Amino acid sequence: MPKTVVLITGYARSGKDTLARGMMQAAKDVGVIEHLNFADSLKMGLNEMLAVFGQLSSDANFFDERFKSQHRDVLVAAGRFARSLDRNVFASVFCNRIKDGFNDSVICSDWRYLNELQVVRNDLGATHRIVTVRVNTVGIEAANEEEGLSIGEITREVPIDYDYTFMPNS
Repeated sequence: MPKTVVLITGYARSGKDTLARGMMQAAKDVGVIEHLNFADSLKMGLNEMLAVFGQLSSDANFFDERFKSQHRDVLVAAGRFARSLDRNVFASVFCNRIKDGFNDSVICSDWRYLNELQVVRNDLGATHRIVTVRVNTVGIEAANEEEGLSIGEITREVPIDYDYTFMPNS
């Protein structure tokens, strides 16, 4: 079975991580699947900053959902800054991490920009099958204008392999 990269897109709170966890649970008998997101490198970098300041803990780190939600503005600003230096930075790091240390298939549940798919296809397309998934949940709208524009661009430009629409809390 070829190694696969599954890219899941959708608005914040639409169920992308829930779908990724379900896919990983369902696939555990078939083979190993890793969960790796584009923003993981950003969270690691911000956690390094917290560590330098002596503030990193199990409750104060950007992989903790509560802490991340509380300090989302920092995450968004740092991500916007990094993308202003190199719009492909997160996708490039993502691909390099897969090439350097992931021997299995990968699920990414934070695909937000068209260029991320382009980088993944260019860097991994020869060695991995790339699968695109969109998640919609009834009543969930874009969290901000940037998210609406970027997810809208993906929706218009990319033939999605699997498109799921869920009812709230289903």
